[in-house]
Amino acid sequence: MVFTVAIIAFPIIIGFYMLNKVVDPDEIMVTKTTVSPEIITIQGGFGDSNRKYHGYNISHHDHSLFIQIKGSQLPIGGHKDFNISFSNTYGNIDEIYLLGHDNAKRKIWPNP
Repeated sequence: MVFTVAIIAFPIIIGFYMLNKVVDPDEIMVTKTTVSPEIITIQGGFGDSNRKYHGYNISHHDHSLFIQIKGSQLPIGGHKDFNISFSNTYGNIDEIYLLGHDNAKRKIWPNP
């Protein structure tokens, strides 16, 4: 019984972990970034054609936004490209960075 549960649970746990993996900023292609007092929009995709978009995290510090893009290489769910749009509740934004899981960062706005 325990063996059967482990066989079922293991792929689910691994899949969940892979769905929430933060993508390295160098693997992300940003095609458009728009910042207004009301809305911030970031559009793009991935250098790896197998990767699928699964969400993002945002943090804010000293008029800079840091965005972590989450993706997966599993063939289920997600989208090849992303279009992130959210209300600008941060006030005056001077810079936007993509942030990796190991704090690697890449400036995406204004154009580096």
